[in-house]
Order: sequence, then C-alpha cells, then structure tokens
Amino acid sequence: MNEDSLDPDVVERLLGLPPGLPAWQAADAASRARILATWLSSATLRGIAIGAGARSYLDRVRRRVAELHGLGDRLATAYGLRVLKGARIAAYMPPGLLRQSGDCDLVAPDEDALWNAALDLRERLGAVPRCVSVLRSGGETHVAVFLKWPAEEPFLDKPMGVDITTYAFGGDLKRVPLRVRAPGPDDLAGLFAVAEERFQHKFRAKDRLDLLVLARALESRLGDRLADVVCGHAAELALAPELCRLVASTDERVPLSAAWGHTLARLRPLAREETARRRTGRPGIYATRFGLPLDAARGEGPRLVVHRRSGLDLATTPMGTCLLLERPEVTDEDLTRAVEHARVLSTASGGREVDRCGTLSTHSSG
Repeated sequence: MNEDSLDPDVVERLLGLPPGLPAWQAADAASRARILATWLSSATLRGIAIGAGARSYLDRVRRRVAELHGLGDRLATAYGLRVLKGARIAAYMPPGLLRQSGDCDLVAPDEDALWNAALDLRERLGAVPRCVSVLRSGGETHVAVFLKWPAEEPFLDKPMGVDITTYAFGGDLKRVPLRVRAPGPDDLAGLFAVAEERFQHKFRAKDRLDLLVLARALESRLGDRLADVVCGHAAELALAPELCRLVASTDERVPLSAAWGHTLARLRPLAREETARRRTGRPGIYATRFGLPLDAARGEGPRLVVHRRSGLDLATTPMGTCLLLERPEVTDEDLTRAVEHARVLSTASGGREVDRCGTLSTHSSG
C-alpha cells in the first residue's frame, strides 16, 4: 500500500471524486454515500473551513460514536461479549479521521449473556427490540436480538442500535453456513466482519476505508505470512468471494501494496470454490425465523421458549413475546391472533399487562 494512502483526502479518492472538486460538491457526494461525517472530519484535517451547522453535526456524530464505543466496551466487560467492528476498527484510523458507526455489533458467548446485556440496555436506555431471530439446526439453537433507542436528535438522526448475536457471522442464511466464532485478533475479526457486510448491502466507501486501515495493520503484523493467514481464514469462514470483491474494489480506487496484490491473486480461486459450494442443502445451514415483537411481558425463564398456538409459533423471551415468521411479513389476521395468544401467555405466566410495541407497523402487511 502506498504510504500516502491514508492522507485525509483518501475519503474523496474512495468516493471516486476528481482532484480539485469544490468542497460543497465533495460534501454532497459524501452525504449521498452515507459518509458525510467522515468527510467533514477529513476536511477539518485539511484545513477546509466548515460552517457552524456542519460543525454541530460532526460533533453530534462524534458523540454518537463515542457513546456506542463506550456501550460496547461496558457490555463486553460486564457480560463477556465481544465487539466485532466499531471501536476495534476505529482504533486503526489515523488521528482525527472519524469512523462513523450506525450501531454496535456484539457477539455473546451464550444466550444467557445475550439476554442479560439486552435487559441492561432496556433498563439503562429504554432500548426496545426491533427484531429477534431464531436459528436452528438439529439440536442447536442460536439467537440474535436487534435493539433500538432514540438518538440525541431523534427526529433527525437514525436511532441508536445494538445488535447482539450468539454467533459471529450469519451469511445469507440460505447458502452460507453459520459461523459461530470470529478469528481471535481484532484486525482479522474486523476484516471478515467488513467482508460479511456484503450479505447486507453492496460495499460502500465506509467499507473500503475499513479495508484500507485493516490491510495496513494486518500487513504490518503478519509480514510474509499475510496471504497464508488471510486466505486460510477466508476459506474457513466461507468468505473468500466477499473478501475478494472488497479487496479488488478498494484497490481500484486506492492501490494496495504488492503483498495485498499477491493475497488477492490467491483469494480468487478460493472465491470460485466457495461460490460453487453455495447451493441449497449445504451442510451447516440453519433454519431461520424472524421474531416480530408483540409485547414487553417478560417470559418465565431466562431464555427464549417457543409456544405453538393455532398454527402460529410464539416465542417468550426475557424482553417480551415475539411472533416467529419464516419471512419478515405478516397478515393483519395472523397479527391479531398472535397478539391475543401473547396476552394469554402473559397471563398464564403471571406477566404484566401486554403492551403492543411501536415496531409492529413496520413489519405488518395486509
């Protein structure tokens, strides 16, 4: 990698902007690419004057990121969770260059730790579950809970969020096996967590910036072992196609080092092999159901329990009752029946009166 690859203008290079573009046009491009605060931080590092409104926005995003980093560290210490990205990648950023964070990704060692951390967030911040996912294969079950609460500017900024899972990487849920553990070192775990983002969206400037800082850290730490270590983990984690695409697309915008060029060449055949394995019925695939929150009534036990009622599956959890769905959509009729069954379950378990969650309307369909 070129030594100047992480100069403050790297954000504009990752956006594919021509040199000398007026700052307001660069800001517009950064905003459309969802990386405006990062660009603003790079602008201040280059001595570009920004107005009071932009400065206020940048300061607010910095506070948001700091809060998420602090939450991740606190929950990791209290409940044995692991932070996959967030502060762990931000630690490799050049001083002053902000890495934006939409939420905090945490991996719990077991379901008890997951619910304890989730309840902590509800009690301290009023966090509510947006969705609860249940993944099963044979006799093994994994759980994911996605929590939200208002941002500092609740009518302007997306809600704060924490995603807690009992597995590291979920893939596409159909053709890529569940991978429970991430690599031990933070730089490697971050690298593959960024590659995993491809299952959620096309790679963005933010993902490529992450790759740049992690690539430099990994090359410094691993030296001549870079290709062996990265390719070995890529094959084991079934992420060679995604990592290959991430490295190649970043290299097109900001050239990487010869060592990473060699690593990319070795990743390509692994990516072809992994792509050929991605078919229905592949071993290691978990059946996934999405949990639509119905109430905030705490279940009887410390873990998720599934109840079959009139053809519907409801899960009671320490944070409330959910309707389990194979797809994240539900008819009004099933939703009405599910709410009534949830009320009965709550009454039977001695739970408090059921309150319908405000997240229902975002999931229901006629």
